[in-house]
Amino acid sequence: MASRQITAYGAKVERSTDGEAYTPIPECKGIAVPSVETDYLEATSLDSPNGFKEYIKGLKDAGTISLPCGYTADGYEQQLADQAARDPIFYRTTLAPAPGQATGDIFTFRGFPTPQIEGNDVGAIVGMTISIRTTGDVAWTKGAAA
Repeated sequence: MASRQITAYGAKVERSTDGEAYTPIPECKGIAVPSVETDYLEATSLDSPNGFKEYIKGLKDAGTISLPCGYTADGYEQQLADQAARDPIFYRTTLAPAPGQATGDIFTFRGFPTPQIEGNDVGAIVGMTISIRTTGDVAWTKGAAA
C-alpha cells in the first residue's frame, strides 16, 4: 500500500484579528499546530484501592508553540501589531492535501504572539521566530475527500 503521508511544503499559515479575513504570515518555514496536553489532578483518598494514587482529568492547555519564519520588515511589522493587540490573534494552518483528499486538513486556534529576530552568521539569512502562547480550544477539520 502506498504511503499517505505528506510534507509541510504547500501548507499555509495565516492570521486574523477577527476570525473572518485571514492573511498569510510572510516567509513561514514551518507549520503552526499546537499540541494539547491535559492536567491530571490527584484524587487519592483513604479509600483508594491497594494504596494506588488516583487521578481525575483537569483542564487542557495547548501551550506555547514556535513558528519559524524568514525575517521581512512587513512580517515583523505585522507581528508587532499583533503583539500589541489586546485580544488574542486567530490562526489557521491549512495542510497540503494528502493523497485522496481534495483539500487539506485545517487547524484553527487563538494566541498571543511574540516575534523574535534571529541574528545569524554574516552569510546566513536573517530569521524570525514567532512564539505563540495559545489560549482556548484547538479545532481540527479533516480535509474533504477527492
